[in-house]
Amino acid sequence: MMLANLERMRKAITEWAIKDSLLHDARFYSRSEWNSRSEEMHDGALLVLTIDSSGLYHLLNGGCDTEEFDDLVESFGFYYEMGYAWSLGFYPLDDYNYSRLSGTYTQKLTDNRWQMKSALVKRRAEHKCQDCGAKPPLDAHHCYYTSMREGYEPWEYPLSALRALCRTCHEKRPIPEIRIRAFLAQLTQTQLIELIDGLDNAFNRFETDSFLEFLQKVSFHENLMDSAIKILKKNTDIYD
Repeated sequence: MMLANLERMRKAITEWAIKDSLLHDARFYSRSEWNSRSEEMHDGALLVLTIDSSGLYHLLNGGCDTEEFDDLVESFGFYYEMGYAWSLGFYPLDDYNYSRLSGTYTQKLTDNRWQMKSALVKRRAEHKCQDCGAKPPLDAHHCYYTSMREGYEPWEYPLSALRALCRTCHEKRPIPEIRIRAFLAQLTQTQLIELIDGLDNAFNRFETDSFLEFLQKVSFHENLMDSAIKILKKNTDIYD
């Protein structure tokens, strides 16, 4: 069971790092692969990750906030230790229960590991709904799930996959999420990547609400296009 968790953790870290453009030339080594290198570090590690010049290198060595990465690793029952600046080894947590839980999804949400993850999501949201700003009671909402074959437990997701929502927003949120997935179904993989990269650049460059309002108003009609451009300029440093 421990090794199954280890493999799911490897996949989860890979997915998370790709999503946040942190993977680059990072590479995982099994215990035997790592030992064959005769390195001085990570004796006894179950898995080793090398991070030469990757985004993870800067995250873990540059004084950045590592809470999401730390929590993701712990969610699978492991902890990590840096060896060289470019490597980290993964080790099992003491007394962690690696057995797979039976029962319904609702029953799994009563597990202490989910309760701790849910509490962390709400704390990071400063105990306010991240959609409307309402105060508790709040739920921790999964914005996406992995495929059934991966079989992640509810707590085995990165914090960025979760959102603190009030009960009303939690009930409404699945509708636009289903709509966006249905919209994406019409795009090719290449178009999906281009869309993600384009939106990522836009949200980093422009104030989010202004950019979304711009998209709603954009038109080939000259007067409407001028109006849309003014909206986009509202909270940015774009000049004529």
